[in-house]
Amino acid sequence: MTNILRAWNIFKRKPMAMVGLVMLLTVVTMAVFAPLLAPFDPYAKVPFEADKILAPPNAEHFLGTDDVGKDVWSQIIYGARISLLVGFLGSIMSILIGTMVGIVAGYYGGRMDQFLMRLVDFLMIIPGLPLMLVIIAVLGRGLDKIILVIGLLYWTYTSRLVRSLVISLKERQYILRIRSLGASHARIIFLHIFPQVVPLIVAQGVLSVSNAIISESVLSFLGLGDPLAISWGSMLNFAFARAVTRGGWWFLLPPGFAIVWVSLSVILIGTALEEIFNPRLRTHHLFDPRKMVQTKENIPAQDANAVLSVQNLSIDYIAQNGTALHAVQDVSFNLQPGRSIGLVGESGCGKTTVMLALMRLLPESGRITGGQVHFNNDNLLNKSEAQMCAIRWADLSIVFQGAMNALNPVRTVESQIIEALLHHKAVTTKEQARQRAAELLDLVGIAPQRSTQYQHQYSGGMRQRAVIAMALACNPQIIIADEPTTALDVMIQAQIIVLLNKLRKELNLSLILVTHDLGVVSEVCDDVLVMYGGKVAEYAPAEIIFKQPQHPYTQRLLQAFPDIAHPSVTLASIPGTPPQLDSLPTGCRFHPRCQLVQPICLDATPQPLPSATSHWVACHVAHNTREAK
Repeated sequence: MTNILRAWNIFKRKPMAMVGLVMLLTVVTMAVFAPLLAPFDPYAKVPFEADKILAPPNAEHFLGTDDVGKDVWSQIIYGARISLLVGFLGSIMSILIGTMVGIVAGYYGGRMDQFLMRLVDFLMIIPGLPLMLVIIAVLGRGLDKIILVIGLLYWTYTSRLVRSLVISLKERQYILRIRSLGASHARIIFLHIFPQVVPLIVAQGVLSVSNAIISESVLSFLGLGDPLAISWGSMLNFAFARAVTRGGWWFLLPPGFAIVWVSLSVILIGTALEEIFNPRLRTHHLFDPRKMVQTKENIPAQDANAVLSVQNLSIDYIAQNGTALHAVQDVSFNLQPGRSIGLVGESGCGKTTVMLALMRLLPESGRITGGQVHFNNDNLLNKSEAQMCAIRWADLSIVFQGAMNALNPVRTVESQIIEALLHHKAVTTKEQARQRAAELLDLVGIAPQRSTQYQHQYSGGMRQRAVIAMALACNPQIIIADEPTTALDVMIQAQIIVLLNKLRKELNLSLILVTHDLGVVSEVCDDVLVMYGGKVAEYAPAEIIFKQPQHPYTQRLLQAFPDIAHPSVTLASIPGTPPQLDSLPTGCRFHPRCQLVQPICLDATPQPLPSATSHWVACHVAHNTREAK
């Protein structure tokens, strides 16, 4: 019930979805209350009156009459019954078949999957209308035959969608755990997989109603429906056969308009449901308007002189079952003008999530659940999306991880830089933008003559330089660099790091560097924030982190990094792996891997406390050692 209410709350905030719902309910009301709403009975015989044959719209007949003198408006109302009945029943049948095939193919895989998917491919390459005509010719005319044909031929797309979702679901750890308990395949399918497939098939079912109604109309128009039943398709058939040549346009337009009306309504509803139930189709939510949850911790205070001050930032990811996974909790740091800070930690520790939250670019499943992000003493979490669009790139820009994926392969590098310049009105004309793009590329070491080339014509290092040039386009105050040297060879990595440091100093930029490479941090960063399991482990100036680390995790990271000054020192490793979001340990997040673990570490969560000026450590061992001294 909670999920239904949540879906309805999202649905009713979509204006086009509500328009579609009103449109559909209007037609459903007409169909249900047809005897009360229709001024005439379209199934009753009418006496022959020459002046009522194909009579144009008038006071008595709102939409005129047909070629035998029957009221067209009454036929539209009664025709809604047949068209909606065929549409919904045909859609339900196709969804049931598609869901069953998709679940069986996705869950069992192997030869079963190959056979069913080849059958799907075969049916999808055959033109639908000729196949329907052949089947109807064999089975005979009638509405029941039309419903059967629609159900048998329109399930293929649904089966593919369901199969893809089931393949993803069956590899989840909780499914593997249930299977290891000895649960039967039927139990796993019906209790653990099918409930998660339902939202998708509901959305797809609504969309398929439109196809079913149109198919019924086409077949009835061709004379293959029930000649005694009034439907919008049969009305079109009679209109073309008898009325059009005699000038009765009012007999033709109403059923066509009715079909378009219902099709549009279910498309609007189905599209909204698909966005709600299928997270991949949603746009980024960018900001959760729900009230922030503030936490009380002993953290670095907000610095009024900082260009960026992050206080108690907490971020959750919402799993498909509605569970909140705590990806980041109570992260705080200050960034001074012209300085750089490095976010360090293993993969999965929340570094990139923090950066996406600063830009308000979290994926749909992400939620900022607490904290403040002050940029020039103005909280970014209170900004509207339009205000954030003005801030991004103009004041706060980002160098995304993986330059190849950050550049559009079908547009020149120059055009992508020009786009940013013109959007933020950093220049007034396209010619100025072109000159600025050339200057930026030259600034990062790319010959301006190569500005009109595409990314595939650049080497990996050049692509990374081009992305940095794009980040500099609008003279931002802060640049966020998310793993800027990933997938580059050692020499190119060194060049990129030197370039970033050089640009930061020359342009007086503030830099946030996300990395797991301590060598990069030592070269570029003034301050270091070490993260583990989504929380702050240690935060201090870089010199203190490298010379006097106090958190066991920081110490082990440094011991695992080669020191060219002491080549004989054996490198250490950290046993185990960072915690998964769905199974975070109690107490200190690092205690399962820590060699200095104490009983208190298992239950009590350590808070970041100052051990010296500008040095914060979240560790019971470090706190106890300091108190002992």
